[in-house]
Amino acid sequence: MDLLLFVSGVYTHLRADNFEFDVAQKTIGANLLSPMRAVGIVLPNMLKVHAGHIAIVGSLAGYSGLPKALAYGSSKAGIINFCETLYYDLLPQGVSVHMISPGFVAIEATAQNDFEMPALITADEAANEILSGLQAGEFDIHFPKRFSGFLKPLRILPYPLYFWIVRRFVKI
Repeated sequence: MDLLLFVSGVYTHLRADNFEFDVAQKTIGANLLSPMRAVGIVLPNMLKVHAGHIAIVGSLAGYSGLPKALAYGSSKAGIINFCETLYYDLLPQGVSVHMISPGFVAIEATAQNDFEMPALITADEAANEILSGLQAGEFDIHFPKRFSGFLKPLRILPYPLYFWIVRRFVKI
């Protein structure tokens, strides 16, 4: 196998005031444990030949906590950490790792959202971003840049400032 491209996303609005463990468990299972399981299946052969690419789709929602994403954001934050750790471990072994962090993509799953989705892009645009990033050998493939370029720097802000900015721009 030359490339494992794992695309998984289960999203259900979940907040602390209506927390449902079963929903959280399903979300973590699909978004974090399933990619781990897939990597576990393909990795032995990739390590044997010292070649291959592992690309996992996370989300910009994994960068920092966001409203209505109690389990989803946590699962995608786990994907970020998983990909970073895979990168460290696999780079010397000849296996490339690519972390894909899309923003909002107009697909059936996002059609359920009851909030404005900034910088919404088409599935074709997302596919082109992923393909370009893979061809360039990028670890961190994030898009659309006008949205990811806003969210990425928020991760390093002190929490009081981060919470103020999110409250100001996101309807909670």
